[in-house]
Amino acid sequence: MTVTRLLPQSLRARMTCVVIAFVLAATTLLTWLALSMAERDMKSVIGQQQFSLLSLAAAHIDEQLASKRLLLAAIADAVPPGGYTAATLRAAIERHAAAGTEFANVAAFDAQGQYLASLRPPIQPNPRLSDRSYFEQTMAQKRGIISPPVRGRVTSLPVVVLTHPIIDSGGDVQAVLVGSIDLLTSDFFHHFNTMKPGKTGFMFIMTTDGILVNHPNKARLLEHINARPGLNLGTERALAGFEGWMEATNKDGVDGIYSYKRLNATNWIVAVRYPTDEAFAPMATMRRQAVVAATAFAAVAGLLSWWMVKLLLAPLQKLRHNLQAIRSRGGDIRVLRSDGRDEIAELSEALYELTAERQAAQERLAESEKRARVIADNIPALVAYIDRDLRYRFTNEHYQFLLGQDPRAMIGKRIDEVFGPQILQRWQDCIDLALAGRRIHIERAGEELERYLHLMAELVPDVAPDGSVQGFYLMCTDITERKTAELAQAASEKRLRLITDHLPVMISAIDREHVLQFGNATYRRWLDIDPETLPGRPMPSVMGEAAYAEARPALERAFAGTVTGYESSARLHGETRILETTFVPDVRKDGSVPFVYALTSDVTRSREVEAELLRQARRDPLTGIANRRLFEDVLDQAIERVRRQDCQLALAYLDIDSFKHINDSLGHAAGDEVLKEFALRLGNNVRTTDTVARLAGDEFVIIFENIRQAGEVQLLAEKIMVAVAPDFNVLGAPLRVTTSIGIALYAGGTETAGGLIGRADMALYDTKRRGRNGFTIDSGQGLPEAAVTQR
Repeated sequence: MTVTRLLPQSLRARMTCVVIAFVLAATTLLTWLALSMAERDMKSVIGQQQFSLLSLAAAHIDEQLASKRLLLAAIADAVPPGGYTAATLRAAIERHAAAGTEFANVAAFDAQGQYLASLRPPIQPNPRLSDRSYFEQTMAQKRGIISPPVRGRVTSLPVVVLTHPIIDSGGDVQAVLVGSIDLLTSDFFHHFNTMKPGKTGFMFIMTTDGILVNHPNKARLLEHINARPGLNLGTERALAGFEGWMEATNKDGVDGIYSYKRLNATNWIVAVRYPTDEAFAPMATMRRQAVVAATAFAAVAGLLSWWMVKLLLAPLQKLRHNLQAIRSRGGDIRVLRSDGRDEIAELSEALYELTAERQAAQERLAESEKRARVIADNIPALVAYIDRDLRYRFTNEHYQFLLGQDPRAMIGKRIDEVFGPQILQRWQDCIDLALAGRRIHIERAGEELERYLHLMAELVPDVAPDGSVQGFYLMCTDITERKTAELAQAASEKRLRLITDHLPVMISAIDREHVLQFGNATYRRWLDIDPETLPGRPMPSVMGEAAYAEARPALERAFAGTVTGYESSARLHGETRILETTFVPDVRKDGSVPFVYALTSDVTRSREVEAELLRQARRDPLTGIANRRLFEDVLDQAIERVRRQDCQLALAYLDIDSFKHINDSLGHAAGDEVLKEFALRLGNNVRTTDTVARLAGDEFVIIFENIRQAGEVQLLAEKIMVAVAPDFNVLGAPLRVTTSIGIALYAGGTETAGGLIGRADMALYDTKRRGRNGFTIDSGQGLPEAAVTQR
């Protein structure tokens, strides 16, 4: 039943909606299943490709380590037998030119760990290695090893050490060659780091003990992989010996595809992480497109279904039209009869018979209702609303007339406080049933407040949407008096007036002569006009001739039977407000419109919100200056002005030199600070007629208008360079920031905005090619050398 209520009332629309729903559900389900299977297969392909890429990276690192070990072995072989002196060892090291590029330093130590010689002088005098574990292992095993990552004793920087023993003919270790790889500045992992997947994926290396050897966050080097709180099942499996790819969730709760591969040369594990959301971004896009396509297919199917249903239900539609004609205009019921033989024809014939019987019954009932209406219109009644605490919240004036009680004094009081406990006890059974949700109709005769009355009472429960009963309505009629109709109508008008007077809308009733017949209390709040003085006043005398002339076309359309509306501005209490007025015609059965109701609302706040949203859409959210959309509009308008006026236009294209380095070294927060300060300095150093905008990233543009002389452009560019030159204060520290500028003068003729932007971009490229931190001016005749200025 609930689903049926959600569907349209039209049977044709309902059938069409059902067809669309089923087609959409089937198409979406099949599309979703197909894409899910494709996603599963794609996940396997990505995982295998990622592991293959990782295997290549691991093989490359193995080759690098092997080449470095071979280099140490070659140095050891170059040492002549018995030549284990410092000079001999230094000469052997210096003889291999590759040692300086392959290692941060290569040094030789004797069997006691005492320093003998090195490629580069040691930072501390006579360093010793006797207490280093990798030195002890080399002496004990008499073979070269690759140490785990350690922190340098002198520099405190993370390094990895490769050793190679120099063994004499007797098999004793006479010296040990030690080559160190700086994990921070060395390009040892450069090729490895460039193989990261996607934009946010990254590769890292750790030992089998979990110590990080390489990581995008250099601050984590030498840190244990589990130093951060949380658990990554992929990393735990890799440390336990797993190789291959798998899905896992990192410690931040983000899913990713992980691959792990162990090196052959040492106990290192190379790994790569590819965020699942990024890896399957194309699949997500494909899924959305598939859902859109399924929806479009369902819409087409729905249109075809609607057309077929319309053809099939045409007889039913005709029957409905005839029924509406009978109900609205009282037509002849014989139009319901049909000569067809289908189900709809049988339904039409049955409706004809039922309608004929109903008309006969209505005629009999009309006589009875007429007699009852005469009685009801002349019966007075007591009307009240009583809440669950049995307190009066509304009472009518008949309480004063019939029972001698002041209705205003009754508001807020309990029944027993007004009439005494005996009256409450007498009516308690009816009150309990009404508060339980039952509608009660009862007649009682007897003594009421020392008077004999024959009362007919109606108790109607006030049921809230959640099913609870908030109170009940009471209508009690003295059958001996005939005032019910008049009092009920007065109470209804009072409630209607109370509602309209408290709505934040100015409500009016206007007759065909454009004379006001009614106005609510909002006239007093908005216009300081007493609503009691409104009936009989022409509209121009109330709203003014200008406002009336603005409203009259819409009002005339409303008297023609159409709901119309318009917006206008007015000063209310000294403020200009935007008012929205809707004219609703009172269309009678004969088509006449004796009155039009005017509903006027204050929409100033909503229009201000719309204007603010439009302004924000044309501003860069980070810097507050114009964005690309506003820039393109201003540039087009500026070009049109140049074509009409005797002036010149120049476009400057700027970016921040080495901005990527600022982001990578100081972080995106620092980069945002630089962008905001850069935009502020540009805005403070241009003329009021110029426009500064941010296109994207660190790309900015300036539209210089009203250029009178060619040399003026160079002065403006130099002013920008001077403004940017002082150090920026970024994260509490000074930072030198420079900019490169390309400026193009508008060539006139048929040159478009796109052509002008392209020439400014080429001028910017020329500035960068010449060394950055300067500007190039393209006057429309090429880029001469003299037009470039470097600072």
